[in-house]
Amino acid sequence: MRIRRSGGNTVVIVIAILAIVFVMFVACAGILVALLLPAVQQARAAARRVESMNNLRKIGLALHNYHDVYNCFPPAMITEEDGEPRTSWRASLLPFMADHYAEDYDYHVAWDAPENQAAAQRYWDVYASPHVDQQGYTPYVAVVGPNTIITSQLGLKMRDVTDGISNTLVIIEDTERPVPWNSPEDISPEELLRRYEREEFAAPGVLVLMADGSVHMMAFGNTEELDAMIHRDDGKFPGAGF
Repeated sequence: MRIRRSGGNTVVIVIAILAIVFVMFVACAGILVALLLPAVQQARAAARRVESMNNLRKIGLALHNYHDVYNCFPPAMITEEDGEPRTSWRASLLPFMADHYAEDYDYHVAWDAPENQAAAQRYWDVYASPHVDQQGYTPYVAVVGPNTIITSQLGLKMRDVTDGISNTLVIIEDTERPVPWNSPEDISPEELLRRYEREEFAAPGVLVLMADGSVHMMAFGNTEELDAMIHRDDGKFPGAGF
């Protein structure tokens, strides 16, 4: 009499079923990750944007504190007698940033002098951005021109902003071209408008700090409105929806 043994086949079948289940699990997990990844990336981008907006608000508060003390906004730079740049507006604001008093920053020598290198590394986090990984660099630049709030070498009073401080921008976030935080590098109105029109800033637009301390996102597409926000005394005003 012959006895039929089926144990080996059973094991094979079980292994095959487990393999199929495992493949299906991996496939479902891959689909789930693919579905969730954009949402996670969007959440991270939104968190970074909120952090950067808060940074700009801190800068706006420091600008107002500076104005309270000196009765004017800081100039874009303070120069040497020969016209060479010495101190940027960002360095001028250091004493007005919370918990940062710039005690070892030497305002009597150039921004890139050896005497200021240690302080430059120590205080850079005041202007650090979640969008810039390079230590010592910042995306927060002033819009500097003859009819802007931050002018090249002249500190303007709030009353000089005849278009109103809630209608006029001061600082933007330029994540595409960060600069050394204590350098005198900024952006001109012409360059800002040209690059905005060509959408050369990171999507969805440009974060801007207004002179009243509020922060807004300027989405691409309204060059006329941005132009109105740049100039402090041209009688043009941005719309209510910016």
